[in-house]
Amino acid sequence: MTMRYSAASRLRLLRARTLAFLLAVSLPICAFGQSVVQHGPFGVPSQVMDETQVWTTPLSVASDHDVELYIPDVSSPDWLRQNYATYESKGVYTLSIFTFYKTTKACQINQAGWGNSDAEHINACADIGYRVRQALVDPQQKSVTLIMAAMVDHDGQLDVSSIQKPNTFRTWDQLDANTLEAVKKANGLVKEQMRIYDEKQQSKR
Repeated sequence: MTMRYSAASRLRLLRARTLAFLLAVSLPICAFGQSVVQHGPFGVPSQVMDETQVWTTPLSVASDHDVELYIPDVSSPDWLRQNYATYESKGVYTLSIFTFYKTTKACQINQAGWGNSDAEHINACADIGYRVRQALVDPQQKSVTLIMAAMVDHDGQLDVSSIQKPNTFRTWDQLDANTLEAVKKANGLVKEQMRIYDEKQQSKR
């Protein structure tokens, strides 16, 4: 069946994809082949690299038996500086979401969801500890456009062979429960930090 979109939905989708493309070609999306996660005991992330290539203390935004989702510290001056202009003008921002796999099963489910259900990819989960996604978040339209996704090994190294840049658009009601919880909580944190940052910018004028 062919999915039909209303005129408003088509415009919203085009807007999101255009913004995502511009961000994808202008931002340093992860340090390919480099470390993007530093971990403490039991593999729990202690530092994550954000889109500005800065290490920050991760914030837990969703969790269940199999996974825990983290975002970088959105109070980081570098992150706020990079996202402030598009947040003020278009109401959007770019966010990294790190998934910590508590169980191998969770990794295998994600691999299958990407269409990688063959034995090679499923067995590779024994060496995978995390997943990173970078997305354009539009709170006003309640949508997320996935810019990049990749697996990360137990040592926190990005698996270059797993990198995908799908530019996939989803409304919030199309997200899985953990991702939806993470995006909503992250958005509340971002909104507050942007308010504080804006006040500081206004005071300088």
